[in-house]
Amino acid sequence: MMFLEALYNPSLVEDLSYEEILDVFKETAKTLQKEEAFVELNAKEAEAVFVGDTHGDFTVTKKIVKNFLEQQNQYLIFLGDYIDREPEPYGSLYNLLYLCLLKINFPERAYLLKGNHEANYAVECYPYEFEDELINIFGVYGRKLHEEAVSVFKQMPLMLKTQNGIVAAHGGFPLRGQKVDDKSKVDLIVEILWADPEISPTFRGFGIPKFSEKDLVSFLQSCQANCFIRGHDYRVGGKVIYSNRCITIFTCRRYASVAGITVAKVDLSKNINDAKDIALVSLTLPDTFE
Repeated sequence: MMFLEALYNPSLVEDLSYEEILDVFKETAKTLQKEEAFVELNAKEAEAVFVGDTHGDFTVTKKIVKNFLEQQNQYLIFLGDYIDREPEPYGSLYNLLYLCLLKINFPERAYLLKGNHEANYAVECYPYEFEDELINIFGVYGRKLHEEAVSVFKQMPLMLKTQNGIVAAHGGFPLRGQKVDDKSKVDLIVEILWADPEISPTFRGFGIPKFSEKDLVSFLQSCQANCFIRGHDYRVGGKVIYSNRCITIFTCRRYASVAGITVAKVDLSKNINDAKDIALVSLTLPDTFE
């Protein structure tokens, strides 16, 4: 198993060579390529932990993965935005590498959904700092690493559905009934990775949609689900909205004062009727970022 030791001793991630990082990215892309754009998680009798935007917060990710490695029957679903706006030096690279190693070694228990920052290759976002970070670390070789990282991003799925009534994605969902069958289709990226609820005060620019409660209910009915778990918008982070049908979680120290550092825990053996059946758990860290 590829660099399994580094999962249990995360400091080793910081010592990986240029060649080793290339190998990790290439293997991760191969692993992710096997997944559909809309993943169906049919596991039962287990716990699923949904993780919001980590944005280069390697410290938070290490804490979450450490707990996962101590469990025998837990699934991790990360909702995207693994890079940029990092609260610690080189956090984007280490955070992404660590999650790639997690995916390679636990391909059926860990899921890495795409965020809008991972889709910069299709729809530009700001700030996008990841390529410059790699160049700062590795010089001209950083460009090649970035190309391989983008190959990973392109293979990340857009959405995930559990068998007990949850749909998860980074930001939103198809608003016009499109089938989620293409990981890089621009209109799917805009609606699934960029959209916010109408009640959010966030403005991302003209052409970026917002979804209503009616939109959400219609979508959930179309895929026989009852609750939507998302990240993307720290201004509604940690909040339950739309008649307990939508939960937004953020899991990064940079936004802790506004959105908390929160994950959502779900018992996959129980039917989820709404957000009241989902546990929102705040993580406690001694070194929250200010």
